[in-house]
Amino acid sequence: MRLLVFTVVGLIALVIAYAFSLGGTVAALIFLFILFNGVLDRWARPLLEWIRS
Repeated sequence: MRLLVFTVVGLIALVIAYAFSLGGTVAALIFLFILFNGVLDRWARPLLEWIRS
């Protein structure tokens, strides 16, 4: 569910960046940055819990 939220937020940021005429490349980089943050958050959570225990 959280990955879906990060994807939707990334798509919204992509559309807003494109609307401000930042260009397709910058808009795509913003989308990928937000999406990869969601993926890394999901990947790092078990690792951090393992370290804390």
